[in-house]
Amino acid sequence: MRRREKDPVDEAGLALRNIEGHLCFSRHEAWAWYALPTQPWSFRSDGQRELLLFGIGDALAWLAGHRIHLRVSSRPYPTAEWARELHRLTPDALQSSESWADHMVTMQHHLRHQTMAEKEVFLGVRLAHRSASHRAIGAVWRHPGNIEHARLRPQIERVDEVIALPGVEGRRATSLELEWLLRRSMALGLPAPTELSPLDDDPWDSDDLHSFTDQVLVETERLGRTVKVTSRGGAAPVERHVAVMSVGRLEEIEAPDPGHDPWLAHTDRLPFPVEWSCQFDVLSGVDARKAIQKKLLVVRDMQRHFAEHDLDEPLALDRQARHAREVEDQMTRGVDVASARVHGWFRLAVAARTQEECLERVRQVRTSYRSRRVTIEHPRGQYGLLREFMPCEPVSTSAYRRRLPTLYVAAGVATASSRLGDRRGPYVGYTAGSSRRAVMFDTHYATEVRETSGLVPVVGGLGAGKSVLLGQITYEAVRRGIPAVVLDPSGPLARLTEMPELREHSRHLDLTTAASGTLNPFEVVASPSRAAYASEDAFQEAEVFAAQDRKLLAMDVAKMLLPASVASMPSTSLVISDAVRATRGERSASMWDIVHNLEQGSNPHGRIVANYLSDMAELPLARLFFPRADATGTQLDARLTVLTMPGLVLPPRSVDRDHWSTSEQLAVPLLHLASWYATRAVYGRDMRSRKLVALDETHFLGEWSAGRALFTRLGRDSRKWNTCVLAASQNPSDVLGMDVANFMSAAFVGRLEDEDAARDGLRMLRVPVGVGYERSLATLSGARGQTAAREFVMRDVDGNVDKLRVDLTGNPRLLEALNTTAGEARRPDQERVA
Repeated sequence: MRRREKDPVDEAGLALRNIEGHLCFSRHEAWAWYALPTQPWSFRSDGQRELLLFGIGDALAWLAGHRIHLRVSSRPYPTAEWARELHRLTPDALQSSESWADHMVTMQHHLRHQTMAEKEVFLGVRLAHRSASHRAIGAVWRHPGNIEHARLRPQIERVDEVIALPGVEGRRATSLELEWLLRRSMALGLPAPTELSPLDDDPWDSDDLHSFTDQVLVETERLGRTVKVTSRGGAAPVERHVAVMSVGRLEEIEAPDPGHDPWLAHTDRLPFPVEWSCQFDVLSGVDARKAIQKKLLVVRDMQRHFAEHDLDEPLALDRQARHAREVEDQMTRGVDVASARVHGWFRLAVAARTQEECLERVRQVRTSYRSRRVTIEHPRGQYGLLREFMPCEPVSTSAYRRRLPTLYVAAGVATASSRLGDRRGPYVGYTAGSSRRAVMFDTHYATEVRETSGLVPVVGGLGAGKSVLLGQITYEAVRRGIPAVVLDPSGPLARLTEMPELREHSRHLDLTTAASGTLNPFEVVASPSRAAYASEDAFQEAEVFAAQDRKLLAMDVAKMLLPASVASMPSTSLVISDAVRATRGERSASMWDIVHNLEQGSNPHGRIVANYLSDMAELPLARLFFPRADATGTQLDARLTVLTMPGLVLPPRSVDRDHWSTSEQLAVPLLHLASWYATRAVYGRDMRSRKLVALDETHFLGEWSAGRALFTRLGRDSRKWNTCVLAASQNPSDVLGMDVANFMSAAFVGRLEDEDAARDGLRMLRVPVGVGYERSLATLSGARGQTAAREFVMRDVDGNVDKLRVDLTGNPRLLEALNTTAGEARRPDQERVA
């Protein structure tokens, strides 16, 4: 019988041979791969940053003796997954002319064209060189044998512990993550892979690795400056040109470097994606000291040579000798993180549709690093350099090897990125700090998931964009079917009720023309609902608190209506207190009852106060809280209700109350009562249903006890009543002064040019004060022209802080409706995208 011929061997052309879980085996080496979470960097104190750096440095020092492969890539934002989750969390979407599904499709298209991606960081650790016997067993069985796995297990466990240390906090990469990394690395520059293997934990043998190479065609020219990568197998081939660069000479790096981003994360600022591949050997202090001692011997020999010829040695030689002695001392006496050294190669790659565009991006990368005093080289041998991005591939050339202290590499903080938003709510904008990441804000993430308060202050000076942000958040909430009440005294947010998709479900209530008694102090405080309380005692206690709120509000309103000279008299507080106490806080009472009680009292001063109140009751707007006998209330039953008070003249903060005009004196109680009236939308609905209240000009509330009580009540009850409360003010101290700091779940701080106000804004954000962050608040949006997108520094519910740029370009009709910039009206297509 004729002997069967052996099947021909067709290898995939990769050094990689097997993938088993998080382990990768090449012909000669075994690697373990880990996924590293991104770490926040912006608006952190130097102490927090140092802890992060030393945590990374300690982990690298513990990996001495291993070769490390650091891969930084990016994954497009999962818009489809986000849309599905948001749709699941929106069971009662608003039915309007533009359906909720159409709105979600529009937002997905917008996000996909914003070039926003999520940073992905992977770390490979070479565990061991495979012995000849292990390679032979692997060739026979087509996968590594049990003996090899048993010998690798102690090393794997040790590396697992190191990678899980604080600062790194890594975990084992999954098979799907490794597959994604391999496909991304093989097709560098092409669109990210969308379909992965349906077998999650199934190992990859050498016969299966053709799946990575067959879908990509890589072409290069001799001494070419780029590599052309083309996708294969799809309906239409996609072609990209890729250029690989290498980090050259760099000066000593300060760790942490004040005023600069980490040098490995510096490319996140560029408007195009940049891939990193860093392979380096970690040397312990003992091993690294041998190399530095050799260098020191060379320097000393040169010094003796100059001395023998009676010549002055160059200053550079003396600096080299002094630096070598300092480094030797660090390696001898320093801790592991200071004595360990890294010898390796740091590559970065960019891609573009054409070679000219790719080379232009190379120039931008080199220019951006020039300010960091880092040289970026564009070497030859592009094909070999490109292959280095693949896991398990060897270094193609020893050129541009860098010898750095471990802390220098740690100071690069490759995992530094922006982490802002809840990733499940509507899209509000993107981070504008060290990187560009999509920011989602769910109005009820704090109350429903984190079980904390729903109070969210929005502060900023004139033109900071508070109204735009309030309008955008409210619009998205109403589209999701969440009932919302907006108090906007100046009135521009009333345009929301005129938008076609909201018109049928909205109501604009002008309080200046509302029915008599609409703002009756005793009526605006909602009565508690028995169904909202578990026991009769709790319900009665709530009724007592409601009565106290009515009396407190009525006393403050009565004082607001009086001239400052009369209100400041001690006897005025006594007589008003007695008159209000007589009403017992009944909901059926009114300001006329207070006037009647003052007139019937025995104190003559009470009649004087009653006369002043009667005079104020003759003013047209006073009918709102001096009701007629036949007055009827107004229901807040629409999905969107916008309360406005056009023509209301609020007193300037710099003017003393003694000099307020009559209209200004009347405006303050109107604003207080309107704020209390808006909260009826909270307590008049089911306790568990979602609700939103947006209050503008809240800085006037903090000056009176009734206003502070309102804020305390909203902050205390927002979680139990599942309510998001957006409170806008011009000064952070107004909110902080109302003792609601513990109730704030998130915060938005806009442009603040005053240094004291900026410090208060940082306290609201819970950011260190006095380290330079005050200047960042003064340079936010508003100073670059009227068409610039508005910027805020946001602290989300999870405590992450970063700069947010509000993005309304995906909804031009909403952008036009919220445009409050003075000047000639512009069409949406004339808006400049900032």
